[in-house]
Order: sequence, then structure tokens, then C-alpha cells
Amino acid sequence: MRKRFTIEDVARLAGVGKVTVSYVLNGRATEARISPETCERVMVAAKELDYRPSAVARSLSSKRSDAITVVFQYGGFFSAGSSFINEALRGVSEACVEADVNLILHTRSFKTVEEEAFALMDGRTDGALILRDHNDPLVSALTRRGFPLVLFFTRHPDSEVDFIDSDNFSGGRLACRHLLELGHKKIAMAIGSSGSVASNDRLAGFKAALQEEGIDCDLNLLKALPTPEHVDAEVPKWIRETGATGLVCWSDDVAFACMKELKQAGFSLPEDLSLVGFDSSEACERVTPPLTSVRQPISNMGYAAAKRLITRSRGVDVAGAPSIYPLTLDVRGSTKPLSNLQ
Repeated sequence: MRKRFTIEDVARLAGVGKVTVSYVLNGRATEARISPETCERVMVAAKELDYRPSAVARSLSSKRSDAITVVFQYGGFFSAGSSFINEALRGVSEACVEADVNLILHTRSFKTVEEEAFALMDGRTDGALILRDHNDPLVSALTRRGFPLVLFFTRHPDSEVDFIDSDNFSGGRLACRHLLELGHKKIAMAIGSSGSVASNDRLAGFKAALQEEGIDCDLNLLKALPTPEHVDAEVPKWIRETGATGLVCWSDDVAFACMKELKQAGFSLPEDLSLVGFDSSEACERVTPPLTSVRQPISNMGYAAAKRLITRSRGVDVAGAPSIYPLTLDVRGSTKPLSNLQ
């Protein structure tokens, strides 16, 4: 195996100290008043030994790694094939390319929150974009230590924690109102996990729309389907047993899975059931029928969150209140008036 040379080897060959080598190779020779002749000796020695400074060591010295990390609830989310995650990462990546910083995906699992916090703060990244459940302890652990972070597509009870999110309450209300205006009264909702800030806000908006019409929210019409993997043959059975004519899903990915199960069970959409998703991802146009969905500007929000984090990680104050994006509804072929059913 070829020997890997160290900074000590370069210093020895150039006849200088390790600190001098560090200053020269990190572009700080002028700051340290190192002569051009010494710089030349160091560069020649480094080239001869094919030495490359450690990125981690350089970041610890400069206090900046020019990289940010995306942290989801679980590392496996990155490989889930989710339309939401694909669009969110597209926006984040665009911001990173524009700012000339690297993007790191946080995929490891840890036994304790403290271990995870220390891993994120080991010098390889300047800050974290975090999408975790309500009141996740990692956010508090990092905030206590002053580590730069921005939450995206979620919020935290601590008002000091910066975030980029959308008006999910209004989005849930918008989805339900659309079906109500089409004449539907028995409207079901597939909700996310109890810890999901987005799902909880969308459910609250859904309930508010029903209440405005004097309709009590029937708990039998609510079903926890946090991920597409939770959608199975029980979904068509649930719809049949409740007599629902409309279904709001808390995410497009869950809506796509529901659509597949419903079709396999003999449902015709929207003839037998009107279906509304949430996110209005690009994939909504590629399913049959095209999915009516609440539009969340996912890529734009990912871009904005990354830009904000990069700015914050460079020690620049981020002016203004946290951004909450308004939502709209894209009506497509998966919904129709109740009077036109049967």
C-alpha cells in the first residue's frame, strides 16, 4: 500500500515547521508574513510527496467546512423514492451549487441525542437543515450549543429556532373545502404520524372546514397513514365501511399509494371517490387520473431554507421573521362533484 504522507513529512522536506506548512497550504501565507521563497519550498515539497491537506483539519483551523447537512427523521428517508424528498433536495442542491458549498446527507443512526449532536458538530459541516417531528430533542441539543440550523417543512415550540414552513392549516382547510364545495359531506382523511407538525396542522385545517359547514368530524373517517408503506388493502375496506365519497391525504406520496390500492380493489376515480393530495408534486401529472392537490412550493422552500442556513453559518444575521409560504389548490382529474357520481 502506498504510504500516505503527513504534514510533518512536508515540513521536514521543506525545512520548515508544521505551522508554516499549514499557513501556506491554506492560502494564509501573506497573513503570516511568510516569504515567497519559503512558500515555494513548501509547495514543491507538497507536490513531490503528493500531499493533500485533510479537509477536516482545514475546517477545524478555518472554522468553516463549506458544507451543510440535511437531517430527516430517519436516514432511510433519502432512499424512499419520495416525490416530496426529491423536490426538497433539488431546491437545497441548487442553493448549495450557487453558494459553492457541499451537501451532506445525514444517514447514520445514533443511540443517544448527545451522540448525534456531537457527530453533527465534529467540524465537517457548517450547519444543518432539519426536518424532524414536533419538539425533537436534537433541535434543542444543537440550539443549546449554538450550532447553526434551520428547520424546514416543520417548526419547533422554541420561537427562537429559525424555520421555513408553509401555511399547513390553510392548506388542510383548502383541501376539505374543495370537496365540500363539490357537494361531498362524508370526507375521510389519511393523516400522518402524531408527531408530524405538518400533518397535525393540515388535520386542524380539515376539521375547521367541516366545522364551518356544521359537520362534526367523525373519528372513523380519520386513518393514520404516515408513509406509503402503511397503505394496504385495509384502505379500500375503510372507505367502503365508512361510506366516504371524498378522501384527503396528508401527502401526495400517500395519495399515490391510496390510489393504487383503491384501483386494485375495484374503485374508479373520481367516479367512486374524489381524492385530494398535498404538495402538488410533479408526479401528480403522471398518474391516472391526474391528482388534485394542494400546491406547496417544495423546491423553492428547500432553496430558501438552504440559502438561509448558509447565510447564518457564515455569521451573517438573517433579517426578518421566519417565512411561512401560502398555499393554493391545483384542481385536476381526481375530484368531481358528488352529484355526478354513480
